[in-house]
Amino acid sequence: MTTRTTRRRFLTTSTAAAAALSKRAAFAASLPSTPQDNDTPYKLFFNQPATQWSDSLPVGNGRLGACVFGNPSRERIQLNEDSIWDGEHRDRNNPKAVEAVPKIRELLFAGKVAEAEALALSDMMSIPRRMPCYQTLGDLHLDFGPIDTPENYRLELNLDTAIATTTFTHNGTRYTREVFSSFPDQVIVIRLTSSTPGKLNLIATLDRPAHFATAAIASNRLTLSGEALPVNDNPGLPIKERQVGIRYYAELLALTDLTGAVTTKDATLTISNATTATLFIDCTTSYRYPTGEQAMQSAVAKNLTAARVRTYADLRSRHIADHQRLFRRAEISFLAPGEKDPNSATPTDKRVQCIKNGGEDIHLLPIYFQYGRYMLISSSRPGTLASNLQGIWNESVDPPWGSKYTININTEMNYWLANRANLADLNDPLFDLIENTRPSGTITAQRYYKARGTVIHHNTDIWGDTSPIDALGGGIWPMGGAWLSLHLWDHFDYTHDIAFLRDRAYPRLRDNALFLLDYLIPAPAGSPYAGHLITGPSCSPENKYKLPDGSPHNLCMGPTIDIEITRAVLTCLLQAAEVFDPSVLTSDTDLHTRARTALTKLPPFKIGKAGNLQEWPEDYVENEPGHRHISHLFALFPDDQITPRRTPEFAQACRTTLDRRLAANGGSTGWSRSWIINCMARLEDGDAAYQNVLQLFRQSTRSNLFDVCGLQKNAPFQVDGNLGGPTGLIEMLLQSHANSTNPNLNVVRFLPALPAAWPTGTFRGLCARGALEIDLAWHDGKATKAVLKATSTHTHRLAAPKGQTITSITPPGSKPVPADAADEISLPIKTGEAFIINFA
Repeated sequence: MTTRTTRRRFLTTSTAAAAALSKRAAFAASLPSTPQDNDTPYKLFFNQPATQWSDSLPVGNGRLGACVFGNPSRERIQLNEDSIWDGEHRDRNNPKAVEAVPKIRELLFAGKVAEAEALALSDMMSIPRRMPCYQTLGDLHLDFGPIDTPENYRLELNLDTAIATTTFTHNGTRYTREVFSSFPDQVIVIRLTSSTPGKLNLIATLDRPAHFATAAIASNRLTLSGEALPVNDNPGLPIKERQVGIRYYAELLALTDLTGAVTTKDATLTISNATTATLFIDCTTSYRYPTGEQAMQSAVAKNLTAARVRTYADLRSRHIADHQRLFRRAEISFLAPGEKDPNSATPTDKRVQCIKNGGEDIHLLPIYFQYGRYMLISSSRPGTLASNLQGIWNESVDPPWGSKYTININTEMNYWLANRANLADLNDPLFDLIENTRPSGTITAQRYYKARGTVIHHNTDIWGDTSPIDALGGGIWPMGGAWLSLHLWDHFDYTHDIAFLRDRAYPRLRDNALFLLDYLIPAPAGSPYAGHLITGPSCSPENKYKLPDGSPHNLCMGPTIDIEITRAVLTCLLQAAEVFDPSVLTSDTDLHTRARTALTKLPPFKIGKAGNLQEWPEDYVENEPGHRHISHLFALFPDDQITPRRTPEFAQACRTTLDRRLAANGGSTGWSRSWIINCMARLEDGDAAYQNVLQLFRQSTRSNLFDVCGLQKNAPFQVDGNLGGPTGLIEMLLQSHANSTNPNLNVVRFLPALPAAWPTGTFRGLCARGALEIDLAWHDGKATKAVLKATSTHTHRLAAPKGQTITSITPPGSKPVPADAADEISLPIKTGEAFIINFA
């Protein structure tokens, strides 16, 4: 497979949203309006600069990222470009795998687990086992000279404008620094100003932790270039074991007003006696421009030249307009009309510390919600690469877990927020990633499992690698691609985009269904799943069980999550097929028949002796009772095979599982705690969900709201918890998933898990399945009014909050009808229509 030589043109224009109908507009006017620029409540701010990278403030345009420290005298701005990865694409499939897989299955069925794992380790793991990782671009250092006692210092990230600002006064001069990453103009922009003419002086340099060169190419330009080589690269290894890296090229361009001067010498840029200065940074790589250095340099020069001819005011306004087109689509508030956030003047770090100290601050949660949306907007745009383990923000050439795409939960969690939070168009990079895995996935499916279709194991990279990596704990798990394919169906379910279903979703669901149907095998007599079709060899991601002799193991046949994902993929394939005219899919008739048959032969859920949902075919003792993964609860969330109304006994088993994990100190990572919040919301226990929100802050959230992966003091940042946590807030306020009696029909549930701590509030612009956008207000724990706006013609099933009923729907001509569940109604809505719903 070769790297694509062209990428989709980055969007430079935006389209205005359609005008809301008058009734919706009248209701929206009663909700808290989104304030303009500096009046926005959606800010992070601090009275001191960040002292380490994990406390810095991120900006990004999907492709270019920066982290701002705000140091008055020696500023560091850490830089990223989304395609700087070490290594290369290569065929890393183990040639012994195709013969090993059936032997491993036999050993597992025979109870010889240790032998099976030894064979898997030698004959299934990739060659080499290490997958390439995402690396930093480097750092811009700005030395302003000694500034010992700055006054009126403030470091701020305005989520509404996507601008990081540092302000302070020194010796009577007010200094302002603004940093943003522009999507319309595809450059990072740094604006430096002093209130006193001629007082701006600095020295700028670029560097990187490894493998770089810097140079000055003009009186106002610096370059940073090199190759992203693996830090553990060993020249003594055989060629097949060695890797090369992606080449990168970046430029810094500096402009000043007429009072200032810019000079360069020995890869150092100096600005003297200026009042204002604007710095522009762009970077590109051989991933996007594989023809060589000249093409990379030309691409960077084109963006810098286009940006420099615009005024700063123009660059800034274009950036803000583009960002707000996405950011202002949705919001959550826990304020009563006219009420102000009592903590709005308190710095963000002190608000977070208050929660860590055992307090509460519910009005910080809407900021946290918008911070998650901000991070998705900043790390995933059409035409960019998908958001990885750290979004696009990474200071290392050897980051934790390679900062790659871990697809046994983390990458999926990165995109749970998109459809629900009115950012469905930001899914495109994820879908491009899925598409990019097809060639490799087809080969791996054939060479490992003699299967058709496509497969990905638990990690992938920008070249779409699909074979097992690292170790047994996660590596031998061929369900990553199948899980990802469900995001395509979800996107259709939220948008009802038929063309998307036809051209992108159905083909990928088909690929994964073909693989799964070939991968499934009958469980033999004597097996716990005898008479059923099961997967394997596989594992319950990263978790271990104990055999009766006390030995811990990973590999098994038919772990619960595999069966759940298989059921979901085959079900969605058949649901997708029903959308089309049958004549369109005549060639898939046999595939659909096989899928229906396989669904009847998949094993049922099992409840263990402790009342928990079983994670494995047998009721094993867990090696780590508080393990961070809750993989077998996939059926509760993000899927809906288990719900409190349709499958109450299994819902209770899920709750028992969660309670047992938490009692054993589970939820030890930000992403794990975020998953628990979503599961508690699906169980409709708002108070339990809220307590886990508090724990997310107390254990896994830094003062700059960065999510961390672990309980250690310096646990690494991962973006997944920052995106999964806000998803949980939505699930507490609005759900749309399988209804009480028919798993093929979705029901919209208003305030399904509202905690007592949020008695009054509103939300605006949240989305439900069936292409529905919803605003809602509640008071004293009761919903008062909602507005529904349809972007597709559909009949929606609506459920009032517990203890309430829907009393009226306007316009009066609408004709809701009772549904087959007592607490639901059905309401047909056509594209563009809006309805106001009143609750008792």
